Amino acid sequence: MIELSKNQKKIARELIQLGLQRECKSFTTQIEKFTNSQEWKTRDPHELYIKLYKEVTSFDKHIAQQYNNLTGSRYFDTVFNLFWQDVLTTDDIARFDVEVQNKLLGIKNLFQQ
Repeated sequence: MIELSKNQKKIARELIQLGLQRECKSFTTQIEKFTNSQEWKTRDPHELYIKLYKEVTSFDKHIAQQYNNLTGSRYFDTVFNLFWQDVLTTDDIARFDVEVQNKLLGIKNLFQQ
């Protein structure tokens, strides 16, 4: 387990919030494309509602699992998950000190082999 300093935790909270914003933006863009599609204009409205409801419910479960009930002890793991999923970039994690950056990069490289 990686222990973050108070300053590093502040950065982690900001990056976690950035990750949430990016994921929500991606999801709303996906929904916007769907509601502007030919399928949206031609399918049965009830079928569309069910499809949309399932998408929102699935995304909500993902968001809850990723972001709910975060405490300082989970910040590093959460930031790593967002980095691993490419929600956060190398430029984003550059806000951390070199030691934390190297740990994030090292673990990601380990998993990519």
